[in-house]
Amino acid sequence: MILSNEEKINWIRLILSENVGPITFNQLLSFYGTATEAIKHIDDLARRGGRKKPIIAATVDQAEKQLEQAEKNGVQLMFFREANYPKLLKRTIDAPPILFVKGQVSALDKPAVSIVGTRNASLNGKGLAKRFGCELAEQGYNVVSGMARGIDRSAHQGALTAVEDRPATTAVLGTAVDEVYPDENKDIYTEISRYGCLVSEFPFRTILSPRNFPRRNRIIAGLSLGTVVIEAQERSGSLITAREALNQGREVFAVPGSPVDPRSAGPNALIRDGAILVETSKDIIASLENLQTFSLSEPDMDMFFEPEPINDDIVSSARDTVVRNLGPEMVSVDRFVSETGLDVRLINIILVELELAGRLERYPGNRVSLIYSGE
Repeated sequence: MILSNEEKINWIRLILSENVGPITFNQLLSFYGTATEAIKHIDDLARRGGRKKPIIAATVDQAEKQLEQAEKNGVQLMFFREANYPKLLKRTIDAPPILFVKGQVSALDKPAVSIVGTRNASLNGKGLAKRFGCELAEQGYNVVSGMARGIDRSAHQGALTAVEDRPATTAVLGTAVDEVYPDENKDIYTEISRYGCLVSEFPFRTILSPRNFPRRNRIIAGLSLGTVVIEAQERSGSLITAREALNQGREVFAVPGSPVDPRSAGPNALIRDGAILVETSKDIIASLENLQTFSLSEPDMDMFFEPEPINDDIVSSARDTVVRNLGPEMVSVDRFVSETGLDVRLINIILVELELAGRLERYPGNRVSLIYSGE
């Protein structure tokens, strides 16, 4: 599918609009077929979800400025419904509707492995990440990481040394694609933009926020056949990435370490929970050989379907049931469907209403909770 220029503008407007996250964006497209049509309905859906004031929708001018900035900075926009969107990422339930991509986008056509770990890495950990990055790149893999200090930086560096004329690494950013964080990574940002690929879901002029980095982690996992964890504490962003990989049905690899080093606690816990223990890049490659055709194939499900009319009476009768069964504790949408007996499409419509109204929080693993206003 190729989107028209008008539809691309409205995709940008929709994802920039208040309370519209990736899942709600994709649900709106399934309800209405196009972003152009969906934008006409978000105020009404938010009102039905309990919102009293209008949604702050992005304007055409704001969307056009994003396109102008992309052209100025040599950035390509990839839209979920177009053919060049990364196929593995397209399989994930909360795939970003739009990716901002800078550098050699052909890196995203290659089978990918992500390497993640602590920012406060040991010399041995950084050396191992660099070696894995180099050896995986030499075998034709796109090495994906988050361009943080420590393990991430070392993995990118290793991949960049492996091949001189082919893109071998992708950095997924928790900032807009034209911003460097942390500042000390300006050198590697420049290298990756020339000899690899930089990816972000965040539009230009996004304000830096700690909340952006867990969101980035799901993209790291989603682009990859498998995720390798080298040195990470038990509560860390690297384990968020590993959990995302598990949620997405991908492989998780972990490098074991000393039980007295806190940086080994994360990988050791993953191994106890069933992650594949690895000591060399050959261990990773052997496990992934059978999955490469999966990475390069089109999704085997019908990702796009014709919108069906929404029956307001049926939705209204089910809304109280949905709100009554939600609470501040997270619950998976699959469990919610199973225990309420309501049709999944009906539940999704009501969840979209609640999210647009600012009353619903979404979490990794397709889980949700209700937000109480305190009124």
